[in-house]
Amino acid sequence: MLKNDVKEIFNLINNSDKICIAGHKAPDGDCIGSVMALYNFLKPLNKNITVLMDGNIPYNYKAFIDEKIISNSYNNEEYDLLIVLDTSDRKRLGKFENVLNNSKKTVVIDHHKTNEGFGNINIIDTEMSSTGELVYDILKAADADISLEVAALIYLAILTDTGKFSYRNTTSNTHRKAAELIDIGVNVSEIDNIVYNSKPSNIVRAFMECVSGVELYYDNKLGITAITKNILNKHNADMADIDGVVEYIREIKEVEVSCVLKENDEGTKVSLRSKNNIDVAAVSVKYKGGGHAKAAGFDINENIESTKKIIIEEFKKYFA
Repeated sequence: MLKNDVKEIFNLINNSDKICIAGHKAPDGDCIGSVMALYNFLKPLNKNITVLMDGNIPYNYKAFIDEKIISNSYNNEEYDLLIVLDTSDRKRLGKFENVLNNSKKTVVIDHHKTNEGFGNINIIDTEMSSTGELVYDILKAADADISLEVAALIYLAILTDTGKFSYRNTTSNTHRKAAELIDIGVNVSEIDNIVYNSKPSNIVRAFMECVSGVELYYDNKLGITAITKNILNKHNADMADIDGVVEYIREIKEVEVSCVLKENDEGTKVSLRSKNNIDVAAVSVKYKGGGHAKAAGFDINENIESTKKIIIEEFKKYFA
């Protein structure tokens, strides 16, 4: 990260009135935490701020966000500055992709290795555990005052994208920054309880049904299950609420790659996780997706069964 880039970002912020902050579709903890941290940091500056995230907010993140500030539609409004967070490519903005064409300047802040940079200023650091960690570094580089509210949101982003500090992307620097956030006053146990210990019973039942449907291939090295519309309707659940299934499957001792197929109106969203040396981002890129070596995904215009056959065939070269 270049200090000149950070300086230019803050110059753009200071000289802009209409600012849009956008995150990726189907927002997760890192996206929500990063977007809301930046929103809360900019709010005292009396800017005209718009927040765009395409998709429902999962139940366990609602406590961290005022959903009234999130725009549900976009009518080609123009902005002086657009800041895109945790979004690996322009398509990941979903229905808000066109905002890129109506902003005078665009800043992209991200940590996905498949991000090739689609902004005027791109701060992309694939060594970071999360976009939240990168946002923290940017604020620190600018000698900005970080409030407790902003610190809590950054901690949320880091916590969730490191799998509670358990993934390989967690470094000693990540822990040091988390400690600094705690020193600001972040209530670690409160955030952990909200995110991980607050599942409603209907969500638990939907989760269990998805897990019980897991199918194992190639001597149990590949695990696949599906979250279908039928499961969601049966348990009155939203797709955004059924989180952690793909990670749960990865916990099976023999499984090296886990896959969850999420049925939607356009086809299927594929979520992939790996345990050892298989780069699931490389597979995802073939289908215009992206992500990290150990966590990636893509959308495909196929039904669940057809997509499952594609996944089984894709990983044949790794396991067969």
